[in-house]
Amino acid sequence: MGDGVVILIKTDNYYYAMRKILNILVLAMMSLTAYATGYESDIIFIDGVEWELLGRPVYAERELWDALKAVLPKERTTRSSNWDGFTTYWSIQRGVLCMDSVRYELYDSDTKRIWTECMPSATLLQVFKKYAKKKRIVASWLTGDIRVARGKMIYYQHSFFERNYENERIISIKEGKVGEVKEYQNYVKEGFAFEDLQSRPRFDNNGKGSVDLREMFPIHLENYPELVGYNRIVFRINKARVDEQGRLVECEVRVLRPADNQRLAAEMEEALKAYSPWRVSYINGEYHAYGIQGYTFTYGLPLTPPEGKGK
Repeated sequence: MGDGVVILIKTDNYYYAMRKILNILVLAMMSLTAYATGYESDIIFIDGVEWELLGRPVYAERELWDALKAVLPKERTTRSSNWDGFTTYWSIQRGVLCMDSVRYELYDSDTKRIWTECMPSATLLQVFKKYAKKKRIVASWLTGDIRVARGKMIYYQHSFFERNYENERIISIKEGKVGEVKEYQNYVKEGFAFEDLQSRPRFDNNGKGSVDLREMFPIHLENYPELVGYNRIVFRINKARVDEQGRLVECEVRVLRPADNQRLAAEMEEALKAYSPWRVSYINGEYHAYGIQGYTFTYGLPLTPPEGKGK
């Protein structure tokens, strides 16, 4: 999980450290399997301003999560975007990360009414009594980074916290204390991306679809007599890197159908690099080829075989 909470463990006790690592790995696997959907964020207030907290800091300590789960109402509502059925509210107070409340929804099947309740403070303090200081719960179990976000969503992947917003901060936490804060203004510079194409494009008798990929990415079909009789090629972009101007500066292509063909893949790589502009996603200090890398696209061929013979 690239996003959310990154946990760092420092201890002299090797076996204790290994147990902590195993707990985190178990929780990570739970997240990848049970939560294979876009997941609702926690909420954090920074200087009185509400941000989304794209992660679950309580997951960093398995014992805490088990204790919290034990006192949550069994009848609380859950959904695919929040299988746990609760949202934690946080704040940064005097340079430390604090847990303020835990809220959940309840449902009355008779009246069809849904309402939100807040876990009683006494219950929450009892669960987190080890970390309570003057009726304030300090997240001193947490060492790592949290990612918070505001503004318009500019990238979304249907998996856990794999999304990005215009305004994001990466906040380093050490035993609950706030350290370095990196702030980013993210954006998308429009250009072509394969995610804009239909998943199964239709082609006319000349192999042209709604977007003519043969015109955008020309290759010398006459050099590939092995393609005669086929009406399409399926390519996959395994790796892609774009620059600020929307140029594809690196890519790795593979031919999936009709058969692996390194010579054809290499020519397509050059054709892709020659095209511009590509969509550029500037996310937290880096340029990403979202909508390009990892995509498979179909390249239609004319029904009439090309004239000439391969060299």
